[in-house]
Amino acid sequence: MKHFIGIKEIDAKPMNRGDYNEYRGWAIPEDEDPADEGYLVKYPDGYESWSPKEVFEKAYVKYDGTGLLSTIEDMKSPDYKKRFEAEFNQLTIRLIGLKRMLKKYQAGTLDFKPSCSYNLLHQQYVYMYDYMRCLVTRAFVEDIDVDVPDELKTEG
Repeated sequence: MKHFIGIKEIDAKPMNRGDYNEYRGWAIPEDEDPADEGYLVKYPDGYESWSPKEVFEKAYVKYDGTGLLSTIEDMKSPDYKKRFEAEFNQLTIRLIGLKRMLKKYQAGTLDFKPSCSYNLLHQQYVYMYDYMRCLVTRAFVEDIDVDVPDELKTEG
């Protein structure tokens, strides 16, 4: 067998096993506990199923259309331009996060104690920023539309 990772967008809501069986119009088998926590899952093709809470929460994370998860579909694309856009978007998401963290580090308002020095994290930011500038140049050469977020248009 070969190894696979599945990526799919679904709709779900918490629903115990008993409520799911009632929703489907099914009798609960004697060997199943109707109080088992889980989720009603609806797939894009209309298929519905029930998943135990532990299984569901291991496989899925809440998705709001933003952040790194928003780049998944383009990372799988056979179109190199889409993959490039996903790479660029991932980098800008990470850069914004690191920039905000550095500001909090300097202000002494982080909600954790970093293991790394400010200088090391700032050096990482500088390298990542240079990488972004390189990608912007490549995007221009290859006629790929990318948008540098306002927050990153000024270095620092």
